[in-house]
Amino acid sequence: MNNRHRHSIVLIAALACLLLASCTSKKKLVSPMAHAANYEWMTAKMQVSIENETVSDPNASVVDLTGAIRMKRDSTIWISASALMGIETVRACITPDSVVVLNRFEKTYLAEPLQEVAERLNLPMTLKESQSLLLGNGSSDHVELHYGPYRAKIRYSDIQWDEPTTFPMTINKNYERMKL
Repeated sequence: MNNRHRHSIVLIAALACLLLASCTSKKKLVSPMAHAANYEWMTAKMQVSIENETVSDPNASVVDLTGAIRMKRDSTIWISASALMGIETVRACITPDSVVVLNRFEKTYLAEPLQEVAERLNLPMTLKESQSLLLGNGSSDHVELHYGPYRAKIRYSDIQWDEPTTFPMTINKNYERMKL
């Protein structure tokens, strides 16, 4: 598998994990943010580990990312993820009606209606369900999500509540549009 194909698979897996709805019984939802029932804004740093449970080599099956997440309740989820040496590789913005994902590594972007992405990934979901899922409902220090053979574990730090922020999403003219 070439690097470009592997990065595309990782991008789709990360997107799917981030968009999971609460309709599968395999998901374990725990988070240090369960008390945040009445937030308007949330900002946090995150560490994400995505594992493909069907790959036999443990070293080849895990992708580790760091990044940031920002949310405005019932309005927007903004995610920035970095791989090696802190270089941003993926930036995503999810609104009630759309999903935009920038793959900075491959200079591609995805811009689709949220409902269409949900249907293609077979994930019945809304923005509100995605925000609830990312916040979790337990007392642990992480949120764990499952999608097919992929498992994502998200750990949050430096959590800030109710401080308004921005969601910069600029698509460079050199980026190529991709479809799911």
